[in-house]
Amino acid sequence: MLRRWIILLPIMMVTFLIAFLDRTNISFAIPTMGPELGLTASVLGFSSGVLFLGYAITQAAGGWLADRGHARSLVAVLMVAWGIVAIAQGFVTNATQLVVVRFLLGLAEGGIFPTFLVIVRAWFNERERARANGIWQLCYPISAAVSGPMAGLILQHGTWKTLFIVEGILPLVWAVVWLWGMAEKPSAAKWLSDQDRAALLKHLAASDSASGAAIRQETTREVVFEQLRSPAVILIFFVLLFWNIGFLGFVIWLPSVIKQYASSLDSVALGWYSSLPFTVSVISLVVLSNLADRAMSRRGYAVWPLVVSALALIVGAATYGNVSFGIAMLLLTIAACGIYGVYPVVWSIATDAVPPGVTGIVMGIVNIGGVIGAFAGPYLVGYARSVSPSFASGLVLMGVCLVVAAVCTWFASAPDSLRQANAVRHSA
Repeated sequence: MLRRWIILLPIMMVTFLIAFLDRTNISFAIPTMGPELGLTASVLGFSSGVLFLGYAITQAAGGWLADRGHARSLVAVLMVAWGIVAIAQGFVTNATQLVVVRFLLGLAEGGIFPTFLVIVRAWFNERERARANGIWQLCYPISAAVSGPMAGLILQHGTWKTLFIVEGILPLVWAVVWLWGMAEKPSAAKWLSDQDRAALLKHLAASDSASGAAIRQETTREVVFEQLRSPAVILIFFVLLFWNIGFLGFVIWLPSVIKQYASSLDSVALGWYSSLPFTVSVISLVVLSNLADRAMSRRGYAVWPLVVSALALIVGAATYGNVSFGIAMLLLTIAACGIYGVYPVVWSIATDAVPPGVTGIVMGIVNIGGVIGAFAGPYLVGYARSVSPSFASGLVLMGVCLVVAAVCTWFASAPDSLRQANAVRHSA
């Protein structure tokens, strides 16, 4: 049973890490691409966020296909598609082309996230899912940490066009590894021995029985609609909406915030400083996901880190330009630890609220809230920056949204909400 942790999850992590690189590398292209193409901050923010409109369109469809056992082939096709589109970003010459290409990149990447939630649901039980999600979702802080130095190195030897082209090649190569090691469920894994497969299936069945988890696998319209009406699921929609405004606003504009604090930094130094908050946040992600699984009470491990992150951003806004660069980096690092650290915990709360047979499609639909937030975050922070002398207003905006996400998480994981969600689950 160890092999699912050391083969399956690392492959998923690297796959989504590459997707995240291709999704967010525009943040490092902005300082040179913007002036070269004559793009304003609000236009660049819109271009960064429009990806998630395309992302929203394929979320539910990807989850639906994954629920029906097509996760492996689906992601392989999507990887090739997004690699081609990511390379095309390096050939844009105006705002319209950039918006179109970013939208298409979102279409290609949209089906991946719900597919991964379905895979984790099939391979790990309730007491393992926060840790399992935590491992593959290390892609977020790790990709954010490596993207800065990688982008700085590429930009040192090339241009923003080179950045898009080089990083767009990665998914085309990694698709081969994905097809080698991925399996939708234990019964389809070629790298499991018959003995290990039998032991794992027995372990999963016993865990489901002990926890009272639903085992119904049919996906019907009635079951999906029942789940979408659940109070916990509705609240999770708003958690994802406001959390992603803060999350993507932070990721896309962090290099620009740092650059405004330290204008003398070259591209390589900026990349390294941008990676620092995300490198430290790896620790918080691992710690919070492990604590949440051990406690089997995930509310506090999601809510309070979000509150701390919000406070760090608001304090950073209140002291913007009046503190040293070191203090500013400390506040940004604290914010990153909470924003990233709660990721697997929140998604474990979400997937625990629905039965296995509809996990992909329900989470794909609910994550449209996250997609809206991911689209709005970069644009709203960019707009706030364009109408103010600094990024202080953008930091306040992100902090307030994280507070709202924390409040929604508190009620989404409250006993009454979970009881109603479980009632819907068992009626399904």
